[in-house]
Amino acid sequence: MAEYYISYKELEKVIDQYIADSIDNAQLKEHKAEILAALTGDYEQNNWDSAKEMISLWENQIEKPSQLLLGSRYIRVQQIMLDFLKVSCTSGLIDALILHISQGSFAGFTVSVGSGIAVALWELFTAVKKLDDWDFCVYMQATTHFREHSEFTMDELISWLPNEEHPICNMHNDNWECDYLEENDTCSFVRKDKIEQALKSLYDKGLLGLRKEDHKYVYKFK
Repeated sequence: MAEYYISYKELEKVIDQYIADSIDNAQLKEHKAEILAALTGDYEQNNWDSAKEMISLWENQIEKPSQLLLGSRYIRVQQIMLDFLKVSCTSGLIDALILHISQGSFAGFTVSVGSGIAVALWELFTAVKKLDDWDFCVYMQATTHFREHSEFTMDELISWLPNEEHPICNMHNDNWECDYLEENDTCSFVRKDKIEQALKSLYDKGLLGLRKEDHKYVYKFK
């Protein structure tokens, strides 16, 4: 996947655009600092205090720009993450995660809701960064349809992928390097055994849950 350096200010503009393109984006606007903190922080071992500090820096950047050095500090961003951010914002996935954390209980912990949101988003972004082409594409296909299908079967997933009638890839862009993209932009990945492997990989990596209903497996975002 392509990588490049982006300033903190440029990253904020990107997120602003994704939020503006989203439906019912009140929560995304309210928790923009947490989204940016998740993208720019490092919260190994659920470092709540670090998350709280990063959120504060983003919230107060106008009053205290020297703390974050906006516009002069740069971070390395994979194109894969910007593509995922756009889809997860506009599809409602991030909105649903924020709502889930906001309604959760932190009893027994001195943890703010904001820190919980930042760490949860960071964990999601970290997991997505580790995906390979094949399971990333399947996860993106599912994420794109999250608003209508927070749960889905493999048959539903297959219906969203390229097929014999419409073989052109509907997910790739010029910044991706995919082993399954042919020269004529057709997809060589779409086979049942490969899709099953990708879904198993996403389950094993903790990005999807699984249950059985009416003799069919149903997948759910975690």
